[in-house]
Amino acid sequence: MPLPHLRMPSTSPARTKNLIHGLQAVLIFLAWVLTIAVFTKSGGIDGRTGWYFGVCWLSIPALIYLVAVPTFPRARRFGNVYAFATVDALMIILWFSGWVAVASYVAEGKSKGEDEQKDAKDKKSGCDAFAYGSASKCSVSTATVIFGVVIFLLFISTAYFSFRNVAYFRRTGTMPDAVSDPTFDAQTKAAFSSNPAHDFEEEDEFRLGRGGATGGEGPSHYGQDRDEDYALLQQSEADELGGSHHGGVSGAYDPTSTHGGSVMHDYDTSYNSGGYTSRFEENTDGYRDTSYHSATEYSR
Repeated sequence: MPLPHLRMPSTSPARTKNLIHGLQAVLIFLAWVLTIAVFTKSGGIDGRTGWYFGVCWLSIPALIYLVAVPTFPRARRFGNVYAFATVDALMIILWFSGWVAVASYVAEGKSKGEDEQKDAKDKKSGCDAFAYGSASKCSVSTATVIFGVVIFLLFISTAYFSFRNVAYFRRTGTMPDAVSDPTFDAQTKAAFSSNPAHDFEEEDEFRLGRGGATGGEGPSHYGQDRDEDYALLQQSEADELGGSHHGGVSGAYDPTSTHGGSVMHDYDTSYNSGGYTSRFEENTDGYRDTSYHSATEYSR
């Protein structure tokens, strides 16, 4: 019997990156708790441990930005690929400085304690010889160093995804996950757009109620509507002024009329380039010839 074909579910790079950030959040919380435990131990508080504690706090807004902005549609306006890469790179630097600072503090305490006990009969080494406090303080500080190294390496992996997205965006102009999330790519481009008027056009479009919901195409469609309204107004005025041409008010002058009833006589009043007006030729039996004749015509 053939075995069924097993196919692993595919995960997008963005989802993988968010899962890594979730793991970082858990580890940072544990490192923060361990640092508080170090503060409770005897021997005072060293500035290097304090800096490590500060890095834990600085990581909170960074993780919120890196996770929440790509996840929630309402927050995506605040994100772009360059900002994500910058934040990841900054956290790499901060966590590197944090765990190195605590590691130097632990190493210095061990070295100083061993030097102080080199003449003693019962020599101690390692955390037992820690000069800045108890052995438990040294052990907990060492644990914070380990957590710091792991968090540092995880930020290197997330920075790889961020810089990969930057390279893809610069090459193609789109995000790698544009198919599943088309709005994020448009917002990334808008963050670096050199045409701020586009934003005002969209605001005017929605304010005037002529957006895509009404079948319009933005401000240009609004201008066409105004032209059409103005043309209809002109046509209405023309109809009112010229209504007598077709309504036929009795006794009114109508130069375009083709029937009787006009006050004016039915003869041609147009200008003739020949220097005189032509004689009226149609139905002359009932009318007296009153047309103008040139002098040459009377002298014949």
